[in-house]
Amino acid sequence: MTKDRSRPNFLFITTDQQRWDTMGLHNPRIRTPAMDGLARAGMRCGRMYSTNAICMPARASMITGRSQRGHQVFNHNVNLSEAVPVLGDSLRAAGYSTALIGKAHFKTADIEDVLPDQPPPGAPLGPDGIWYGPYYGFDYAELHTGHAYPAGHWRLWLEKHYPQGLQQWRPGRALEPRSGAYASWKNALPAQCHYTYWTGDRTIDWLRGRDDEQPFFLWMSFADPHKPFAPPRPYCDMYAETDFPPPVTAEDVAAKPPQYDRARRGLPYGGYSTKTGWSGVHYQEIAAHYYGLTTFIDDTIARVLAELERLGLADDTHVVFTSDHGEGLGDHGIAAKPMMSYECVNRVPMLWRHPGVVAPGRTYDGVMTHLDLTPTFIDLAGADPLPGMEGRSFAPLLRGASQAHRDAVIVERISVLAATDGDQELVLRVKMLVTDKWKLLHYGSAPYGELYDVERDPEDLHNLWDEPAYAAVKEALCQRLLAELIDAELGDPTVILQRRSPGGALRSAKAMEAQAEKRGDLHRRIGNMN
Repeated sequence: MTKDRSRPNFLFITTDQQRWDTMGLHNPRIRTPAMDGLARAGMRCGRMYSTNAICMPARASMITGRSQRGHQVFNHNVNLSEAVPVLGDSLRAAGYSTALIGKAHFKTADIEDVLPDQPPPGAPLGPDGIWYGPYYGFDYAELHTGHAYPAGHWRLWLEKHYPQGLQQWRPGRALEPRSGAYASWKNALPAQCHYTYWTGDRTIDWLRGRDDEQPFFLWMSFADPHKPFAPPRPYCDMYAETDFPPPVTAEDVAAKPPQYDRARRGLPYGGYSTKTGWSGVHYQEIAAHYYGLTTFIDDTIARVLAELERLGLADDTHVVFTSDHGEGLGDHGIAAKPMMSYECVNRVPMLWRHPGVVAPGRTYDGVMTHLDLTPTFIDLAGADPLPGMEGRSFAPLLRGASQAHRDAVIVERISVLAATDGDQELVLRVKMLVTDKWKLLHYGSAPYGELYDVERDPEDLHNLWDEPAYAAVKEALCQRLLAELIDAELGDPTVILQRRSPGGALRSAKAMEAQAEKRGDLHRRIGNMN
């Protein structure tokens, strides 16, 4: 028996908190030859947006084709229900083998940290007594849901193969005294023992050991370049002499919603404080380490792509690269991924290569959304659509059968910003509509909103929401937002009706994995990394 050639393979590569412009093809100061090579050999989508610029909601959308309204993961500390249909359900029924290596974050980090050695009762275990899935539709899983600190399967690997690494990663063990730059140090872990390298190694091992009679969907998920900014050598020194331009200056936010002003005053706003450790030489160090982490990932991607070639799989594998969301990196006086309009937060890189499907060197600059990833994977795999899937396939665009896909996408968030002295707790509910020309942020019944002309004002500096001259534009975009929300609800209802499943738009009880509930005490084990 040989593999069914009508069903291609997929290597899905993601990073965590990587800005859309952090590739050599955008920024010649940094080195990312593997990412740049994927762009040259396939299609680059220049305006891909996360569904929600927070790890857990974004990743839930990636495997369900649902927005936060559909999967209900609206922020961190909200776990994805095992009842929600996932990509792996459809692929398994189509004969695929599925695996996830690296960061999942479908549950909170303290649960995924101990899941390998403290799995749910009755969960299957490997010959070594360790859990390796199934997990949210993935037949096989090796997890590291953490940043710098040892967690999940990587923690167990360190315990066995490099136990000194369980402490060596800490900021107090840095290769050089810390400068005071925010959450930044030179990691003493050898690069070959770091979780980025480990993610590549485990991916290569899975490829070598897979059943070659089955098509596969393999997700290689990197946990960086997320904070802390702590690459090992040589990556911590790689850009030490590079003069990075200063971040985008913080603009006047008097005409913007309250979270912008909170950021200016150093209050909780959904991102890291940039009041200390972010200016001058500290910013240069943070940028150098952020890009060092990115190049480390790129080198690891290159190793995996070389193995794909060596195994004779490159011509029959869709290689897809993106990130869950962006990073402020000091632009506009913000860091991380707060609920703000900025491109650096919401826009992500997106590359797609397949020699037989995607013409090389293509660039598509229409707006796109991660909501459409699962529908596209399913379409290309020839699998059945998931019930409740709101996204739609852009396979015709990849094949060249269509020259356009969407003309509007939605980014959304619900955030609860903590009360401080003089400031009450702030609950933000926002829907952001992005079109080729406009960006509108609607905060429901709140007495404020945002409107930007993205062609004339790509950095979102001038809020036009209350400008009389733009009242008609605002009204039209509000109507468009409402239409998008209504039209996408639960996707194609005929899929749910024809399925006649006991679970309706959800999974039946038989399809659900055992629910993980045990939690590790990360705060006690890790301490402060700032």
